[in-house]
Amino acid sequence: MRWPVAARAAVALGIPLTVTTLLGHQTFGLLIGTGVFTVLYGAGRPLRTRLVLLLTVGLAMVASVFVGTLTTGNPLVSIVVVAAIGMVATQISHALRLGAPGAFFFVLLAGVGGYLPAHGVHPGTLVAATAIGAAVAVVVAMSDLVVRPRGPQEDAVAAARTAVDAFVKAGSAAPDAELRSATATDALHDAWTTLADGGDPVSGDARARALVADLHRVQHTYSGFQLPGDVPDPELHAEVTEGPLGQPSVQRMLRRSLRWPTSALQAAVRVGAGVTIAGLIAWTAGTDHVYWAMAAAMLVLHNGLDRKNTMIRSVHRLVGTVLGLGLFLAVHALVDLGGPWVLVITLVVLQGAVELLVVRNYAAAVLFITPLALTIGTAGTGAAVGDVALERLLDTAIGITVAVAVPWLVFRRGTPGLVRAHLARVLTSAAAALDHLGAGTHRRPVGRAGLRDLAVDMQELSGVVRRGLQDDPDGIAELLEVREATAWLGFTVLARGCTQIEPASRMEGAAGACRRMAAQLRQGVVPAAEEVRAVRAAAGALGEDD
Repeated sequence: MRWPVAARAAVALGIPLTVTTLLGHQTFGLLIGTGVFTVLYGAGRPLRTRLVLLLTVGLAMVASVFVGTLTTGNPLVSIVVVAAIGMVATQISHALRLGAPGAFFFVLLAGVGGYLPAHGVHPGTLVAATAIGAAVAVVVAMSDLVVRPRGPQEDAVAAARTAVDAFVKAGSAAPDAELRSATATDALHDAWTTLADGGDPVSGDARARALVADLHRVQHTYSGFQLPGDVPDPELHAEVTEGPLGQPSVQRMLRRSLRWPTSALQAAVRVGAGVTIAGLIAWTAGTDHVYWAMAAAMLVLHNGLDRKNTMIRSVHRLVGTVLGLGLFLAVHALVDLGGPWVLVITLVVLQGAVELLVVRNYAAAVLFITPLALTIGTAGTGAAVGDVALERLLDTAIGITVAVAVPWLVFRRGTPGLVRAHLARVLTSAAAALDHLGAGTHRRPVGRAGLRDLAVDMQELSGVVRRGLQDDPDGIAELLEVREATAWLGFTVLARGCTQIEPASRMEGAAGACRRMAAQLRQGVVPAAEEVRAVRAAAGALGEDD
């Protein structure tokens, strides 16, 4: 359900706007809206991880605005700094799986920080307003946990149950069975991660134990429904592979993402190129709001989508912006007639609408994002509404045109190498997990960390293959069979890691074979799928003779 999240977003903006309007300082309230964007992060996360995330995001928002203010009056420096912030934010958000809205707002606020001080807003006032907004957002974003302390865990388990039921009801022969299976797999993983992050698997609380047991039942329903035998896609024949492993530590996730090549690094480089080029074109064209073009490019590129979905998102962005500009003009016409309280009500409604729609329909969300961001981003500047709308349209066109072009120019031929690298990582992680199974250390913290790495590597492999099938299906065609066999191997090793109790014998050969094939992939040599299947057969025999 999105409406509780939307309600919190609306309240977070409504509180400072109402208070400052009552005090006669509505412009300052609009500036506070820059920090209120913090409320959009962390929805669905349990208490302890949500608080840390919100505080970190809030500080990063304030830092982005502050750094932006240092570039005021230096457009070239501003372009370079904003692009650098975009690259770092994209890298980190991908590495830590930050989720929507990702890295976008850090670039937007850095641009706002460089623009508003040049148009009458004191830098210290802007930074203070952002900090106040972030503080309000953190409190509001945590408020639902007062009523439902385990709400995120309960919702995650319910979502997993719904996804699994939908797959089981449709059947594995349904035309969309692969999509339903992948959806169920993702929902199960998200649920296990949420429970692990919330501490439920190690909690003595009865409700926590019940949630873990409930999710185990959902997992077994999904796994037990699969038909025996080989199938084209390993996601259509899962084993009982998941458990409360959780995610690696923040430091480990960041280190992992710095291995070249990764989707995180590729997305960061594309963002750097796109934001820089869009900024330079807008600056050369003489637009006043150069950061709008950079933000438009950022919004399309930061998710690291394949070329097809990049195009779709760009079209949504352009259509939503055009319609949103009409709404922006209508909002200001209403404000001129109705006064400041009309503005308060309108912006609160817009904030809630954005959060309600952003997951379901991006184009519709942009319709409401445009007037919201324009109103906040021009607060205190006295800019003419009509001129602002025309310039926004030009900057958006520049930004999305660059964003569409970048995936065709940057790493256009890099998909096969990316897939090979991730195949090698899965095999390397499988080898480490097999070592722990052989030594009997797989249930210790170090062994569980190894299983966690394998699970994350498999998820990343699945993601890069899905993007590769869109961007370069011919280039990765020779890798698909070995990818399937590798996925099966990973599933089997994870399953044994969750169920095996005693040390398993004869694992040295299987682990060595995994490392040898990983080394081949790093050298550009694709091993035969039969070799991977042979290792899986050995791993699948664990526990049968031990």
